[in-house]
Amino acid sequence: MRAPDPQAPVHRDEVEGQGAIRGTSRMEAFADGVFAIAFTLPIFNVALPALNGSGAGFGDRLVAGWPENLNYLLASMVIGLYWVHHHFSGAIYRTTGHYFLLATVLFLTMIGYISFPVRAFTESLLHEDALPDSAVFLSMSLALTSLSWLLKWTVGNAQGHVDTRLDPAYVARLTRRYRRMTAWNVTAAGVVWLWWPLGVTMSWIGVLAKLRVPETPRYRTQAPVIEGEG
Repeated sequence: MRAPDPQAPVHRDEVEGQGAIRGTSRMEAFADGVFAIAFTLPIFNVALPALNGSGAGFGDRLVAGWPENLNYLLASMVIGLYWVHHHFSGAIYRTTGHYFLLATVLFLTMIGYISFPVRAFTESLLHEDALPDSAVFLSMSLALTSLSWLLKWTVGNAQGHVDTRLDPAYVARLTRRYRRMTAWNVTAAGVVWLWWPLGVTMSWIGVLAKLRVPETPRYRTQAPVIEGEG
């Protein structure tokens, strides 16, 4: 039997039990909308101090609001870095199906939620007794976000939605990388119970690790043309 041509169009009925197989455009559009809203919402927690009389002391009141500004910066960093990697993975997936979409919705649920534990942590920085609990809350939430990303990737890969033109060794390297990132975040969520400063520091290192540029896709057949380039 002739092997399927990876360059051939994908048909809606190719994967039984996945509903109608579709391309990734609608999933990407929905995800981008969720990311855009999640990225915007933290700014609404930054309050402008009241201007009274001549405005004396306004600068001091602005400085006193540093936890709110820190929350905006950190929440934007987490959401923004995950969007960067989601944008990258959009070039890796070729199709979507029922279970992959459910896993994507779970991941986007964490993206929409993550600014809340970040806010809880930054606002607790002025309240020493609240710091351990807020650190646990933040590290656990970051670990769950990482787990939801790994689940999305695992389901998409297992259900055949990753582009079959990619080199299997390249896909395997991506899988190992995502597993290592998630293992780091889960470990941080465990350490935070023992000593919260180390655990929460490990969690932020896990976030910053996403600054690393993903490996350029490697194809075993002709690479797809970028949209708009013919």
